[in-house]
Amino acid sequence: MKQSIATDAVKLTASKIITMTISLVSVMLLSRFRTLEEYGTYSQLLMVINLATTVFLLGLPNSINYFLARADNNEQKQKFLSVYYTLNTILSFAAGLVLVLSTPLIVSYFDNSLIKNFIYVLAIFPWANIVLNSIQNVCIVYKKTNQLMIFTILNSAFLLLIILMVEAFNWGFDGYMILFVVVQAAFALSVYIIVKKLAGKLIFIPDKQLIKNILSFSIPMGLASVVGTLSIELGKLVIGKFYSAAEFAIYTNAAKELPVTLIASSFTAVLIPQLVRLLKDNKNEEAVRLWGDATSLSYIFMCFFATGFFVFAPEVISLLYSDKYLPGVPVFKVFCVVLLLRCTYFGMILNSIGRTKLIFYSSTAALVLNLLLNYPFYLIFGFIGPAIATLISITTVDVSQLIVTSKSIGVSFNKILPWRTLGIITIINIFMGIAFAFIKVYVSIDTFSGDIIESIICGFVWGVLYIYIMFRFIKKKWNLLNNGYNA
Repeated sequence: MKQSIATDAVKLTASKIITMTISLVSVMLLSRFRTLEEYGTYSQLLMVINLATTVFLLGLPNSINYFLARADNNEQKQKFLSVYYTLNTILSFAAGLVLVLSTPLIVSYFDNSLIKNFIYVLAIFPWANIVLNSIQNVCIVYKKTNQLMIFTILNSAFLLLIILMVEAFNWGFDGYMILFVVVQAAFALSVYIIVKKLAGKLIFIPDKQLIKNILSFSIPMGLASVVGTLSIELGKLVIGKFYSAAEFAIYTNAAKELPVTLIASSFTAVLIPQLVRLLKDNKNEEAVRLWGDATSLSYIFMCFFATGFFVFAPEVISLLYSDKYLPGVPVFKVFCVVLLLRCTYFGMILNSIGRTKLIFYSSTAALVLNLLLNYPFYLIFGFIGPAIATLISITTVDVSQLIVTSKSIGVSFNKILPWRTLGIITIINIFMGIAFAFIKVYVSIDTFSGDIIESIICGFVWGVLYIYIMFRFIKKKWNLLNNGYNA
């Protein structure tokens, strides 16, 4: 049966555009409605929980793609999902317990006594977060992208609704946090119901052999995820230690990945099951071409947004989070460059052939580099230093994973990705970025409209010209992805 990769990716992208737009609006409202101290506390809680869940997840969500895609019948799928959710639930509650017991340490590290008021968040949200992380992979393997769209949109909409309710009824920050946890817990419970319907049955069983197989696959991935998350969050940990909760809030929003990363994540989600099948049949070159075509298509859009956000950084920060976050503009620009590296998942092939230990080793090397650079860069460059260290470490892990991938499947590094195409796309965006930066400075549209409106107009014109230039290439890659591969 022909797999419509591009169509599935678009479905996921469309749903993520909606959900991440709603999420972005939620962040915008929280940034405006809450004080810097409150938003900083909220960000500190989410960062700690994110680190804890990454550790306790053990890479389990990745095992869904691998084991379900390879399952030969419904019985094998049912058994895997039952064992998966048994293990998943146990580990998630363990994560919550550890965080509750660690509350005094968390309060002391951030020097923020407000955290003590939200122990219930540390107890419950890790479980909800872990369970919610599994639904995308399950729905994709079962080809239920429409159901996934509805689920994720509803979840985001409810989170936005509670922000509006809290503000409308003046319930305060405590009221918002209670409703936030309740909503996420309710959606987490619904995941069990959805998976049970898809699989036919879902029971809690401890199958030792299957658990061993799952952990053998996922633990290296989990360790790599821990290392990768630490590499990303290390800068925030440094800022959290040496700066106030208010300054932490500024850094957190400046370093936040914007919704455009959903383009690459959608392609990754639908590509991995395809790559697993192609590589299983030793169709290595076809798998590499598939990955390269998807990466090129993703990079066209990622490069445009990264360049545009860099050029109009102050206006983007003001529009998204308000003027009180403008001190974070230099950090935001560094993460615009990081955005270019989010065009694909560089460990995708290694993941698909089960060489997850190699992903871990490369990620560990990058973390060590980040650890070595972060504090010295903070001392040298100040507030922006940890962001620069993060950029260097992410670049290192991506390049190392490509080198290892090349050796693992016998494809030269020069051919592992379409470098010439990516270079041309980059050059086009650089020239257009310089042109519109010049227009922004010397064409005084803002005299009549203001800086933000001026930037929006320039960005719109830039986007129209860019799509016109790239249209034939986009159409070619789109048709190839949608019709050119069978797995």
